[in-house]
Amino acid sequence: AAAEAAGVPSSSLVCDGFLGQGATTAVGLGLPNLPMAKVPGHVDTQTDNELRDNLTSVTVNAVIENLTAAQPAAVMIPEPGPQDVVMEGSFDEINRFFYENGWSDGLPIVPPTRAKIESFLAFTDLPTEHVIGKLLPDNREATVWNVAVNGVMAGCQPDHLPVLVAATKALGQSALNLKALNTTTHPCTVLALISGPITEAIDVNTTYNVMGQGSLANAAIGRGIRSILLNIGGGTPGILDRATMGTPAKYSFCFGENLAENPWGETLAMERGFGAEQSTVTLCGVEGPHNVNDHYGKTAEEILQTIGGTMCSPGLNNSYLGGEIMLVLGPEHAEIIHNDGFSKADIKNYLIENAFIPAHVLSEPQRVIMRQYVPERLMADGDEGARIAMSHDDIQLVVAGGAGRHSAVIPSFGNTRAVTEAIET
Repeated sequence: AAAEAAGVPSSSLVCDGFLGQGATTAVGLGLPNLPMAKVPGHVDTQTDNELRDNLTSVTVNAVIENLTAAQPAAVMIPEPGPQDVVMEGSFDEINRFFYENGWSDGLPIVPPTRAKIESFLAFTDLPTEHVIGKLLPDNREATVWNVAVNGVMAGCQPDHLPVLVAATKALGQSALNLKALNTTTHPCTVLALISGPITEAIDVNTTYNVMGQGSLANAAIGRGIRSILLNIGGGTPGILDRATMGTPAKYSFCFGENLAENPWGETLAMERGFGAEQSTVTLCGVEGPHNVNDHYGKTAEEILQTIGGTMCSPGLNNSYLGGEIMLVLGPEHAEIIHNDGFSKADIKNYLIENAFIPAHVLSEPQRVIMRQYVPERLMADGDEGARIAMSHDDIQLVVAGGAGRHSAVIPSFGNTRAVTEAIET
């Protein structure tokens, strides 16, 4: 990038199938004419000899051409200003226009009129032009104004804006690894976990069907974050967002902690250093939830054995990249575990010691990559299986949902860490 900016010939290497993503990323970096040399196929699926042959026969020639060809002059297409009117028309006409420009998730949006945006701005003292952060991979500035625009489009209510501002601040933190979450082939999304008094103030669902439909706040705030990821971060499906399968959780994944039925009286936000009187939003880069159905366990250990088995799939990113797994305990499971004398630390200790991927499902290629990335997790070099968690930091404990003996395991992208921000109302 430095060479390109200085006018020195350069060439970027990009895997086949990711050329469009590379070109779009280059624009976000201010390098719209960055030359790219294709690497045929996917690096991870080729043997050393296949990769060497492909690089020699295709890629090297493309690099030489890029370094010796005359470079075109940079052409930057001006974009609308942050408060420009880009469309006037009926509800259907505006929705068609936004959809055709790739500015929606495919569902109808609420047209972001100036009046609606200004009703949102009444819920913050920050100036409209205040930059909350830069969001990757497009590296665009997220301002109070354009966050409000996306909130309106997603169907949020004006008093949801403080949550969206806090969430946007969290999106810009490096620990979350937004560039990877917004561009990977993995079916991951950004989960927003809301904690504290604001859950009651804006009617965030923390109980029955907590991860499902029916709550305006949960649905709209989750969708608002997705709109921000799309329109500010640049996560356009098929271009920068290269998810192979995707997940329905990409539409909206937002819920609240159920402190009222948490037998330990401590939310995840409180574990992370926030007071009970503070409202927070915690963002995590995750897959969709995996249900844990245990209607038969009578003790803490019996229920945790079922939970541990659900956690230990060889196909999770956590298996070879480590990282956090969220365990959302339903109130009934939480009560049984608590009544058996288990603290939250005891739960984590049990899962660290007893949750492991069975040896018979660990292929030799998987063992090779685990030896490279997480050798400490292999038990007897994999012959006795592999641990899914190594420390308390690898397990996030949350209580949410309603009655019923179900819990949920939510794996993560692996190379990401949760970020919590206070919500300033």
